[in-house]
Amino acid sequence: MKTGLTSIDIYFLTRELNDELDSARVDKVYQISGREIKIRVYLPKEGSKELVIAPNYLCLTRYQRDAPEQPSSFAMQLRKHLKGAFIKAIRQYRFDRIIEFELKRSDGEYFLITELFSNGNIILCNSERRILGLLEWQRWKDRRLGVGQIYQYPPGGRNPLEIDLPEFRDILRGSEKSLVATLAADLSLGGIYAEELCFNSEIDKSREPKRLGDDEIQLLFNSFKRLIETIKNEVKEPMLILDESRRYVDAIPFRLSIYEGFEREGFNTLNEAIDRYFIESELMEMQKIGERKIQERLAKIQRIELEQREMIRDLEKKSEEYKKIGDLIYQNFQVLEMIIKSINEERDRGADWSEIGKRFIGKRFNNIRIEDIGRNGSITVEVEEK
Repeated sequence: MKTGLTSIDIYFLTRELNDELDSARVDKVYQISGREIKIRVYLPKEGSKELVIAPNYLCLTRYQRDAPEQPSSFAMQLRKHLKGAFIKAIRQYRFDRIIEFELKRSDGEYFLITELFSNGNIILCNSERRILGLLEWQRWKDRRLGVGQIYQYPPGGRNPLEIDLPEFRDILRGSEKSLVATLAADLSLGGIYAEELCFNSEIDKSREPKRLGDDEIQLLFNSFKRLIETIKNEVKEPMLILDESRRYVDAIPFRLSIYEGFEREGFNTLNEAIDRYFIESELMEMQKIGERKIQERLAKIQRIELEQREMIRDLEKKSEEYKKIGDLIYQNFQVLEMIIKSINEERDRGADWSEIGKRFIGKRFNNIRIEDIGRNGSITVEVEEK
């Protein structure tokens, strides 16, 4: 199931957005969750549109996403610099999962950079690409993202649009990963497109690439070149893929052989497919969270109910014991009264508790035997039931 956009998805999406939002004016920015923002833009003759940027995807959306009444500091910072700015260009950096928005306002030029990998990030830069604000400060061994720093791109991966057969062969021969993992990561294709190459070449995706023969590598490269030509020629057929339960499992820009036999739902643009896919995914996730909370609440109620039942059983048991003691006291009231009177008389004559204990402990009064007399005056007796 798709969890984020691939580099190929972004290739097509940025071209759609660049056409759709050309000269759009930024109206307002909202931070609608901890790592998600919404930008409302205005287009002459079309009106307002909303762009959602999440850690793993972005798109123009037609679905309502509520924003908090009180804007976050990051949202306020974006509003300060971007309100009234016009979008001049939207582009993908190289073939990476990075999308750049170039914006222009009367006071200068700005760049809003969206990184759709790892935990995601949104970075606002001035015309010199100095960071003015960002969603999260981040630091790696090879770069640092923080306010005041010059924005640095992550170390560049290979651009699959520029790979020829010798380089393709070298990548496979030098890999220690599985074939599908090598194609996905080292060629920046992403998992499903790597599986598509293996499927079309009829080569097991779990094979070790360094053990492939020259003929097999040629087969893979031929499939790879067909995929690249589809991308370069922008051959599009945006669609959602549904599984047997009619749940969405992917949003793709063009037809893939690996999904033959799956139900499809076509769209005019990839953006529309992505919007539909991720709103459904978010609703499903919210439903799962809701169900989990209900189960947790139910388990808590059941646990409390069990504890209460055990408490009731304990109280009922103690109640029976106390009733029995009460009955014995009532049945032997006169004898108990006589014992207390005798002990009090000894106290009145000046005897201490130690002397009284020696005199009374072990003594029997009818069916009652005195077991102990404490220094605080407590009397413990054993009653033989009649």
